[in-house]
Amino acid sequence: MVDVTLFELHLEGSQFTANAPNSGVGEATESDEDTGEVADEGTGAVPVTLLAVLGVVLALASAVAAKKMLGGDADAD
Repeated sequence: MVDVTLFELHLEGSQFTANAPNSGVGEATESDEDTGEVADEGTGAVPVTLLAVLGVVLALASAVAAKKMLGGDADAD
């Protein structure tokens, strides 16, 4: 058999850190500080299930419309 290697990765002696430039680690901002206020989550957000149901309804409606428009007469034969 033939041994084919497309990618070979050597990680000996490498170090992985989370302090990459512009990663925000170690930088404190005003939004990171504890102000004692409760974050208002979910304001104006549309639930994913609502979007999924709307997508299915739109797909069914377009399929019915396409069938009506392209269906033609059954008595044409």
